[in-house]
Amino acid sequence: MVAKELSDRRRIQDAARKLCDEASERAKIASDEAIKQADIVYERAKKLAVDDQARKEATKAYEEAVKLAQEVRHKIEWEAQVVFTATWVKSAKDYDEALIKSKESIEGARKAYDEAKKQADLVYDEAKKQGVGKQAKEAANVYKNAIKQAEKEYREAITKSR
Repeated sequence: MVAKELSDRRRIQDAARKLCDEASERAKIASDEAIKQADIVYERAKKLAVDDQARKEATKAYEEAVKLAQEVRHKIEWEAQVVFTATWVKSAKDYDEALIKSKESIEGARKAYDEAKKQADLVYDEAKKQGVGKQAKEAANVYKNAIKQAEKEYREAITKSR
């Protein structure tokens, strides 16, 4: 149970990390391409500009284009990180819940084992007081079998919860 949840948690977190990394890489590529295109347009605009005012306008437009490209990149990266974080938190929460259930299951099995052992002790002690010989041996066998069964059920509960 817990091992499966841990495996699922790692798988989900790895997939989320991969998607986040891919989104960041694609945003970087798109931003770099937008800046490259802005460079080309800016160089042409500077060559075509006839006065200082036109050059200033071309420079201003270029700087704005670069700024927008970087802002878009940062927004994409931020959104990817938000999705990644939400996925990470959810998978961690799911794992923690499975761990709690596992501990509760083990605790319940332990209580059942302790109670079965206690009952077997009481029955054995009573049979020992009342019986002699063959009855005491039968009570001892019943006692041993009850303890073995309780231990078996406890081990099975632990195995299932992991």
